[in-house]
Amino acid sequence: MACLLDRYPPEWQDRFLQVYAGYGYTHLQRSVGHALANPDGSWAGVTVDQFVALNKRAQRAGLLADVWLLGGEALMTPDQDAAFWRPILDPILDALLAAGAVDAACVGWQLDQYNRPGNALIGIIAYVADALPPTVPVYTHWVNEALAWWKTGGEVWTDRFGSINVTDRFSWWLAMRPYLTGGHHQGDTTMARTNPGLYQAKLRDTLNPFHDGRMGLSRRTGTEAPFKLVVFECTAQDQFDGRCSEDEGDLVGYLLTCTRADVGGGTMSGYGNGARMPDGGPL
Repeated sequence: MACLLDRYPPEWQDRFLQVYAGYGYTHLQRSVGHALANPDGSWAGVTVDQFVALNKRAQRAGLLADVWLLGGEALMTPDQDAAFWRPILDPILDALLAAGAVDAACVGWQLDQYNRPGNALIGIIAYVADALPPTVPVYTHWVNEALAWWKTGGEVWTDRFGSINVTDRFSWWLAMRPYLTGGHHQGDTTMARTNPGLYQAKLRDTLNPFHDGRMGLSRRTGTEAPFKLVVFECTAQDQFDGRCSEDEGDLVGYLLTCTRADVGGGTMSGYGNGARMPDGGPL
């Protein structure tokens, strides 16, 4: 598991990086919250400098350093806001940026599991996005398949770009235009294996409005572009539990990455759970 790479001996890490890059994978996704020490001391963890150093080794192996911030044992304090996380994350982000050790970022794992919906969470996303250069793509990850989280009844979000009443997933993504590049989709793992067509239909529920303008266009880089949708954790839990082989997981990842929008010609932007071409070659 790439997010737990810190927990293995250095020689295993080096072998992992060689094999991982050899498979044709492009991004090495690593989690700050999993790597650092647990609050209860159950895992000694690594220092920020050690986290950065492993990212640099991954880059030298030809991989892009994809850094996931919140979540994991160390960075999952419930129901906080940007004012709480800023003094904690600033030194981590400063170290990553100073070393050039972040090529892509995700605000956090399963953000709807330990945060409040509405402006508190939007504020965290805006803070992380503003702390990183616009050249660094920024994503979010959720348990819910809406790829968004809003307050029941709506809440007006105001920033330097204006105000918007965030009442549903469409207005939520409209508010995200200055900040996010896209989202990592997580769905039903049994459905992904047994009914990939239905799983693709659910992906299209988000891919379509990303490409027909109902959710707006990302402005993170200063140039408008459709938000990017990445299929993520489609079989991961089943593989972890032994219900799905790596070969089957790669096949499912391939099928789901082939999803195409019904309008606008939009396609998936990648995968985060393993995939390869039918002939075994890199996807």
